[in-house]
Amino acid sequence: MTEASDEQTKQGVALAVAADPPEQTELLRAAARLAVDLDLPLVEKPVKSGYDMLLTATPGRLELRILRGDAQLKGGKAVAVELDALDTTSPAGRSLKQPIAKAIGLKRLKDLPITVIDATAGWGEDAWLLASLGCHVLAVERHPVVATLLRDGLLRAGAAQPAMLSRLSVVTADARHLLRRIARRHEDEQALRDLPASMRDFLEPDVVYLDPMFPGADARKAAERKPLRVLRKLVGDDGDARELFDWALLVARRRVVVKRPNKAPPIREADPKPTTAFAGKGFRFDVYVVK
Repeated sequence: MTEASDEQTKQGVALAVAADPPEQTELLRAAARLAVDLDLPLVEKPVKSGYDMLLTATPGRLELRILRGDAQLKGGKAVAVELDALDTTSPAGRSLKQPIAKAIGLKRLKDLPITVIDATAGWGEDAWLLASLGCHVLAVERHPVVATLLRDGLLRAGAAQPAMLSRLSVVTADARHLLRRIARRHEDEQALRDLPASMRDFLEPDVVYLDPMFPGADARKAAERKPLRVLRKLVGDDGDARELFDWALLVARRRVVVKRPNKAPPIREADPKPTTAFAGKGFRFDVYVVK
């Protein structure tokens, strides 16, 4: 098949799976399994496939290759999750004075473990940083291709830091539905019966963390790195972020943290207003303490 059908287009992006090099039997088998799991086509000639993006199994990693699109996206480096590139070992990387550590309420090591649901995981960088600080994190990502790349990155980075694998789990789900089920679990005995086992430790999370993408001027698209532009292309703007925020307030035991561009208004300009905020470079963490 050379052209993507409407049924094979996710969020307006034509996606398929490939192996590179395709003559490596194990890679081709891995790609075939991914194609089945994700309900996507498997292609053997990527360059002439007619797809916008290819989830590609290579000898070292999974990566997303951009074949078609605007000039800022197509060509160049493929997008992959490289969590081990983040600084989590230097004094600065381990510091509890980082804005994200302050935002989740981590003041002393004896405060650990703090359980965090990262409801908008994306490429997982913030989830990895929180886990590196000692938090137990459930990373929720609703786009199956993004979640697949995140799991691959987690497994590769976890090979060098095995302890991280016990503190960070990834689940593919719409966080709105997941948080709603958690919030209503006492009313509906069946609400949680089919949740994955990794969810059981997060039914009463200390923190729900949100890093939604917003349309318009908030997005600051010109300043976005390629991985974030690709993520926006795949999942779109989070028009349901305020609904997600409302459910987060009902689920979090201690606080909800919302990452926002520095010049952007709070996620809700009316009540509730942020209890406090911690500034980073180009962004801030709005904190809503749950009473």
